[in-house]
Amino acid sequence: MSKETKRTCLYMGMGVLLYEIILSLVSIPFAKLMKYSIYSMELGILVGTILVIGMVIDMGISTEDSLYGGSPSFAQRKIMIHSLLRKVALFIVVAIFWNSRYINALAIVISVFGLKSGAYMYPLFKKIFEKERKEET
Repeated sequence: MSKETKRTCLYMGMGVLLYEIILSLVSIPFAKLMKYSIYSMELGILVGTILVIGMVIDMGISTEDSLYGGSPSFAQRKIMIHSLLRKVALFIVVAIFWNSRYINALAIVISVFGLKSGAYMYPLFKKIFEKERKEET
């Protein structure tokens, strides 16, 4: 991956982690209200966070590969295949933990929404860290 793509993934990852921290704090009273184990909710959020970070990295790699891959049809096919594989990975992980007492599948799914918040927070983190980097030079 290029330096710029790595930086983009890092900023999106920061947005994801901020979302996951807020989600972890909000899930504590929610778990008590819905009679879920706090432990299972937090582990579900952790599994979802790991899944989302993997998705962000895969999105960066597949986007960069398709940009420099050559033909537009190859790029479109590669993006579609990787998008489908990310969805299949989510489905498989949720299916594995569906009946688990120790990891909450609902928390995994809600945690994956962090991908969207990471994309929304990307410009904010870019602005903050690009400003700091310009001041250092």
